[in-house]
Amino acid sequence: MCSDETNAEMELQRFFGGLTPRLETARMLEHELDRQLARPFNALDYLRTDELGLSRIVADLLNPQGKHCQGAMFLKLLLDRLGFDVPDRLDAARVVVEKAIKGDRRLDVWVDINGQYCLAIENKPYAGDQPNQVKDYLDWLKSEYQQKFMLIYMSPKGEPPSAGSVEPAFLSELGRTLERDDFFRIMPYHKIQDGDDEEDVWDDEFDRCRLGFSLADWLADGRRNCDVERLRWFLREAETFATRAIGGHAVGDNEASALKEFLFSDEKNWESAIRIERSLPGIKQDVIEGFLTRIWQTWPKDRSVYPDDMTCYIRCRGKRGGWLRMYRESWKSASEYDSGRIQDQNTQLRLESTPSYWYIGICSKTLPEEAVIELKAELPPGEKGLWRHWIWWQWIDKRYWNWDDLIPLLRRECNGEGGEEGRKVLEYFVEKFAEIAKVAIPVIDKYERPDD
Repeated sequence: MCSDETNAEMELQRFFGGLTPRLETARMLEHELDRQLARPFNALDYLRTDELGLSRIVADLLNPQGKHCQGAMFLKLLLDRLGFDVPDRLDAARVVVEKAIKGDRRLDVWVDINGQYCLAIENKPYAGDQPNQVKDYLDWLKSEYQQKFMLIYMSPKGEPPSAGSVEPAFLSELGRTLERDDFFRIMPYHKIQDGDDEEDVWDDEFDRCRLGFSLADWLADGRRNCDVERLRWFLREAETFATRAIGGHAVGDNEASALKEFLFSDEKNWESAIRIERSLPGIKQDVIEGFLTRIWQTWPKDRSVYPDDMTCYIRCRGKRGGWLRMYRESWKSASEYDSGRIQDQNTQLRLESTPSYWYIGICSKTLPEEAVIELKAELPPGEKGLWRHWIWWQWIDKRYWNWDDLIPLLRRECNGEGGEEGRKVLEYFVEKFAEIAKVAIPVIDKYERPDD
């Protein structure tokens, strides 16, 4: 080993040798605080917190006739935050969840104020957009309310709509038509703070649309203005959920303080941290690709589930996530569309991720509608709209949503050293894929292999 490599190894050993005891002490303090205060406990973790469940919470708070019995207080607080004149009477405002509109679209939350103004919310805690989704919402709002409407796109960290949902150029043109530009706004669940991960800080064509406050800020406003202790407790739980479970931070305050103190106690510590930061994406990518390969290699040999000509394509895209895409080489679409390496090509069973969450499903641009209907009838209930050509999909178990914390375990499992815990993780994905494959492959064969 050359001297440079030896010095680098010694420097990293010194770095972790000094950092680890400090973090362990900080974690012990965090653990004791959790024991005394039950900080990780959140009532919303036990409720329905998918897109519809979260929309119902927001809608009920905005509803002047809601069960909170606080009248229009929450609605007024949000309108004040949005910075436009609040009508004298808000008590008659109507609020609907999943408001049906033209084109089989549904607005997650629709607030009609005296028939003259509309506040609409598209809630995107996890899923992506359907083609033209936001554009269709804006077209409908303009036709119904002329100039007096606002659509809020609510996403975990201020993520923008996809290009297939609405183009920035469309927003600019609509703004010129309306002679105003505040008809579309993006509101994060949790406001990004200075110093947060750079991938969470947005600098794009939608930046001018982002509000300077978050869902958590509005919930905090409600808590401060409410005198009812039961509601204050619920609002505090909702605020914490929005901050930590959806948009916020996993590192405890004491750990963060200990880390900061250590990094700046010696400039060499900072230099070591930078080297580690630059290496982590590649290390993470290697582990994820290795674990996806392990899933593929571990699938049951039962040919009634997986035919001989099943193949797959595995890729990790760094910060953007990764995928395992499986298909049958004898399917028509496999020959018509190259090996499946490009999104939305041949019919595939997929395990795929956003930057944070993994999901599993079936994607195709060739299956006819009768095949899609048959698949949905045979498969377990799926989530609603993701991206184009996804005909069915589900989020994986919450325990395995985010692989960042699982990386050491996944690596041990790749090396055959995962033990009982690693075996459970691997078995979950193998069995989950088999559950879908048993149903999907025979149905797809009927349409992709009609000569059989």
